[in-house]
Amino acid sequence: MSEIGELGPAMAALNERQRKFVHALFQAPRSLGAGLFAARAAGYGTPTSSNNSLSAIAYQVQQEPKIQAAIAEVSKQYLTMLGPVAVRAMKRVLGNDKHREFGRVLGILMDRVAPAQSTHTVKVEHDASPQLVATAAVMRRITELATQAGLDVERMPQLLDAKPIAKSERAA
Repeated sequence: MSEIGELGPAMAALNERQRKFVHALFQAPRSLGAGLFAARAAGYGTPTSSNNSLSAIAYQVQQEPKIQAAIAEVSKQYLTMLGPVAVRAMKRVLGNDKHREFGRVLGILMDRVAPAQSTHTVKVEHDASPQLVATAAVMRRITELATQAGLDVERMPQLLDAKPIAKSERAA
């Protein structure tokens, strides 16, 4: 991918040195040390900066959300461009049923074309009766304490309007 041409929104949001850094990540000769390569190619550091210093700079640059968005954008462009190459390679493998990767490629392709589907039914049951019984006991105790404290229980707001239902009643 060349640096010339239309830029996606993420790349357009970067300054020139940041753009050079992102492009250099994809041009690095090896995966290990790609950040160091990109930092040097983009002009970070000084001519006498050590590899450790440039690696630290590269790490910091790669942590920036704008840089990460641009890397994702360029990655997508590369993957899109490599699509035809991948399809041709898969066609070559699938054209030879004796190829050692035939079954694997066929499985990968089928997973993409007709993915397996499954349906799950989850039934959740919760028996709230013990909690309701305990709540009713607590409410009776509150009423007792309110009466002892001289409060007019009839004027207190109704806090709970539920009552426990026996399992035998629920099954019906």
